[in-house]
Amino acid sequence: MPLEIKALDQVKESDLKDTIEDFAQVRANIITAINDGKGTFSVEATFITPGAQRSITKSGKMSTFGGPDDHGVTPSEGLALYDDVETAPTGLFLDTQPSETTGLARRLNPDSNYLACRWDYSVTPRIFLQQSVVKVSAKGKSVDAHPADWGPNIETGRVADLSPGVARALGLKTDDNCTLEIPIPAGAAIPIPAGVPAVGVDLAAIDATTLPADTTRTLVVMTTLSDTTWLVLNLVDQNGGGQSLMRKVGNNPPGLLCSGTVIFPIKADDQVPAAAAAELNKAIQKEPDAPAGPAGPVPGPGDDINAKMFAAAKDFVGHVTSNVPGTDHGNLACAWAVNEVTRLALGRPISSDGGKNGLSTDGIFDVLRAHHTKLNSAGEAPAGAIIIAPTEGDNHGHVGIVGAKQSSVDNTLVFSNKSVPGVFAHDFTIGSFTRHYTGRGLQVLFFTLNLDQFTADS
Repeated sequence: MPLEIKALDQVKESDLKDTIEDFAQVRANIITAINDGKGTFSVEATFITPGAQRSITKSGKMSTFGGPDDHGVTPSEGLALYDDVETAPTGLFLDTQPSETTGLARRLNPDSNYLACRWDYSVTPRIFLQQSVVKVSAKGKSVDAHPADWGPNIETGRVADLSPGVARALGLKTDDNCTLEIPIPAGAAIPIPAGVPAVGVDLAAIDATTLPADTTRTLVVMTTLSDTTWLVLNLVDQNGGGQSLMRKVGNNPPGLLCSGTVIFPIKADDQVPAAAAAELNKAIQKEPDAPAGPAGPVPGPGDDINAKMFAAAKDFVGHVTSNVPGTDHGNLACAWAVNEVTRLALGRPISSDGGKNGLSTDGIFDVLRAHHTKLNSAGEAPAGAIIIAPTEGDNHGHVGIVGAKQSSVDNTLVFSNKSVPGVFAHDFTIGSFTRHYTGRGLQVLFFTLNLDQFTADS
């Protein structure tokens, strides 16, 4: 029997409660609502039959992607399932890299059969997908296609991106419907959650009981199974923001599980079972890398790295962060921006994630206290030092770079990302930064960066 996923697109937040109740009444085992970035939600209901599963069935709209003529992907854009052409099925890629491109997305052979889908790697691992084919059906016909990439983004309202060759074989045009039959590893048995999904989660009540008055809440994703609901919220004010993961069990009030500037991917643990983590991580989008220039030169012995940081921060003022992946259009880009200034000034970021700038203020704080010098007071902080209010509980912190000293320490400017709009700016002074975040119960700390963490042999 197949595991079946049914989806509704463009569901209003005000209709989520009724939609979840409707799916629960027809015995859905897991129900997930994912923000589509357009002010509405895609709601997916998963139906699991007892015993070993042979496939996952998904139905919905499609589009096409890949090949030299696809300018919807960047020239350098890669693929989620392949890092090189040698390990790919024969014919999946063109023999030569198209001119003025470096990424595998443009090198896909548009006449071959491939597709992108929002794979659940916990059920169908990446290596399994590389060795599998998916049956794509429409209009009474079907073809087998090789998984190649993760997508399309939830905001498209589509379930799959197909190769032009598959679309042509099935007579499909963009936004026509198709059905995918995705194989599952042999003998796999998907655990059926006990009980029924929770219904009746009141987002307005959560807003009233958990949010500071100056904070705007956006529901990123919500999943419910076994009488428990998990929610990821973006909480943003004029200057910064972060994400919180909450859990509501039965009729109990929601409780905070973790907070940070960015908390994805969600990891399974005692409080978040693997099935819930996989559903929450459906909110992760595949986005092109933010445009980035070359890193700055590695500092040498005797270089004044505070001066380099200050100069790079001044030059970075006005930089738009709304296109930085994973930061909610720049709302959650404070850690990214400080890491980017450091990369431009000293050759590498303070904290990184998979070779890219780290997005977490907590990640920067962990590196600062482990490898850099904590100062005793704001008065000791030179221009170019780091000012940080680490996140505690549901109080989200912020991070910035100290500007030139003024006659009063309180009046010294602070460079940091400003959430509304997403731009790097002089948005604080040391005084206003300190008052704002200590007023929320957070520490405000100062660090200078240590040269030995950025030199060529470090």
